[in-house]
Amino acid sequence: MDIQSFPALKLSIFTMQVQSEDITVAWGQQPHHLDQQYGRWRLAVFQDVQEAIDSSKLYFLYDPDADERSMTTGSRKGGASIVVFDLNLRCFVAELPITVFGRRGRPLSFIRVVTVILPGKPKFLFALKAPASSGGTSFVFVSESEGNGGMYQLHVSRIDLWQDGLSIADNRPLLSQPMNVAGDYICTMREDAPEMVVMANPGLQVWRVDALAAGPSQPNYFTVPGAELRHFYDGFLSMGSVYLLSAFADGNLDYTRVHVLSLENPGQINTHTCHADPARGMPPARQQAAIDSTSGYILVAGGEIDYGGNVQRLSDYWVLDLTSFQWQQVPSSMPIPLIEPRLTTTYSGNVYLWGDFDQPLPGMPHGTHLRILRIRGFGQKAAPPSYDAATSASPYPSVTPSPTYPSQPIAPYPQSAPAHPPAGQNAPAYPSYAPNPAAGYSAPGAMPQQGAYQAPGPSYGGDYPRQDGQGYHAPPGQQAYYPPQEKKKKDCSIILYPPTPAREAGLRALQSSAKRSA
Repeated sequence: MDIQSFPALKLSIFTMQVQSEDITVAWGQQPHHLDQQYGRWRLAVFQDVQEAIDSSKLYFLYDPDADERSMTTGSRKGGASIVVFDLNLRCFVAELPITVFGRRGRPLSFIRVVTVILPGKPKFLFALKAPASSGGTSFVFVSESEGNGGMYQLHVSRIDLWQDGLSIADNRPLLSQPMNVAGDYICTMREDAPEMVVMANPGLQVWRVDALAAGPSQPNYFTVPGAELRHFYDGFLSMGSVYLLSAFADGNLDYTRVHVLSLENPGQINTHTCHADPARGMPPARQQAAIDSTSGYILVAGGEIDYGGNVQRLSDYWVLDLTSFQWQQVPSSMPIPLIEPRLTTTYSGNVYLWGDFDQPLPGMPHGTHLRILRIRGFGQKAAPPSYDAATSASPYPSVTPSPTYPSQPIAPYPQSAPAHPPAGQNAPAYPSYAPNPAAGYSAPGAMPQQGAYQAPGPSYGGDYPRQDGQGYHAPPGQQAYYPPQEKKKKDCSIILYPPTPAREAGLRALQSSAKRSA
């Protein structure tokens, strides 16, 4: 295949320089004193993560029930909350509790400081491109509760932070009534407009939610004739279209086809054949890969291959160009192969790859813990337009006629302890963890390696990772167990539920209702 026939791909191959950095801790430095208070979150399993409007923090969405079900890091670490990770200090620095209510209004957790009352269990968090009128980051928050007849209800809210990024200024619902879904559903956020898109069974129903609505409203709604969401593995939004991927019966992603649905002119779904990387071929078959989209591309990272119980992890990066539908393997790899990794793309251009890893950090018990990688260099075809250019709505943040929030000074982090211990003393231990005998974290390359994995060397412009299946073998007794998951993607996530008689009856009722409304 002649690469000259794909000029956009040719440009990306020769200019895409990808750099991966492990930002889990401040390597070579002693733990920050805030790790004594918030270090337990390093052992948590999170639902989602988003970057702050100023790229200074990450916001992790935490569901205690999901953490407990993961069976990897012990019991729950706290209540439902948004947990703040400082990218400069490289540690967790704050918790923003959320009060969530289950079916029939039963409270699932309680808070004392910030009253954010949201129905259902926390599922997804999406950052908006423009700051809130309070000066901080603004999110779209999705929660899920049980409905009648085995159905599920989706609740969508806006959460605005103060400028300090450490406290909640406002939260309000975006829907006048919850969305009723049956079985599978996908939630995703557009990068070119302030709009969240939900797709669900029965058939393929689509809701478009205005993220800048001044108050609760009804989303735009349409159906796709003859389509079934359950036929697809996952879906992504880019440049005003939905890109749906399918999978084989064994769970491996189908890299050969992409199905495209235009949001502006919905109708028939068009299927496009994908082309192999001229030098590297198609991505190897895998499960549990991290997948996300940015403007013009779908990104794939890592995953695992199961050889009859012998699980081997992959550390490679792949990019699908959504103009030429050509796959390209990126000549770089993640420094460590994560367990069930997840990708989060951001408006700043940073890409975050996060998940569990089973080699302990200094001062931590053996087992799995959260690792965070920041990837730079995944270029975009063009910067997404501003919200003002993409919509006819009023410029954000003028979304309500009410006065702007009162100004609030940025408060410093609590200074209950010095940032670093005095000279000659060991680094402070994490709460209930065994003290670390060495002062400071070892650099990633100096970490003791277990099993067959060897560090891939410099990740910037490095060689291609091996694709012969000889990846990382988990050390004996350190292979994490994950129960059947709802789905591991954030920005665009499909939730899978097993059929039950009540759910089947509810699905038939929804189908009849959809036909009547049509």
